[in-house]
Parts: sequence; C-alpha cells; structure tokens
Amino acid sequence: MRKRDGMVIVWPAYLDSNLSRAQGRKVPKNLGAPEVTIEILKKAAESAGFEYELEPDKRYPRNWSGASGYLVLGNSEGHKKKRLLLMLAKGVRRVVSQRDSAKQEAEKKKSKKKRKGKKK
Repeated sequence: MRKRDGMVIVWPAYLDSNLSRAQGRKVPKNLGAPEVTIEILKKAAESAGFEYELEPDKRYPRNWSGASGYLVLGNSEGHKKKRLLLMLAKGVRRVVSQRDSAKQEAEKKKSKKKRKGKKK
C-alpha cells in the first residue's frame, strides 16, 4: 500500500448507521445513514467540494467478504480525520434522503397506475 500524504481513506462502513462501532462505524449512529455505498460517498464528496479518488475494488478488512471499495479524500487544510468524516456525513445523509424520497415517489406512481387500471 502506498503512503498518501495529505489524503484520508474513507470506507463506506465508517458512515453506515446499521453497523456497530465494533463493525467499523466511526461516527455517531444519529449522524450516519443506512446502507452507505461508495457511490453515495462520491456524491457526498462532490457536494461538499472535496477532491477525491475512488478505489472501487478494495475490500474492507473488517468485512472482507464483499468488495465495497473506498474513497480517498484530499485533505489540503490538514483537518483531522474525524472532522472530515463529520463533514462528509452531512452530505451522505442528504444523498440518502434524496434516494429514499425518489423511491417513495416511484412507489406512489406505481400504486396510482395500479389503481387506475383496476377502475376500468
């Protein structure tokens, strides 16, 4: 593994509220989001204005059975990792809430179509 000065590695498990601290979560449960993926991390990093690189084929050491990948954040200001995670968590929650609301809208449309079809 190469050394990355000024960079911080962020695994999706760090921000997943479904996981315990022993399983790898690094932020408080109320600041995390359920089922965080590398795509969600990417969108959150873009919205927060971070420079980043993706490593999609890597496996999280505490859960090596699935390839989750990780995000490498640029840390030019020299923030601590915890602070970067908290800033990223805000964006992750926003992206997850947008994803959930889009799912609900799609379900509403499906249910309306089914009801219209039954009236005929």
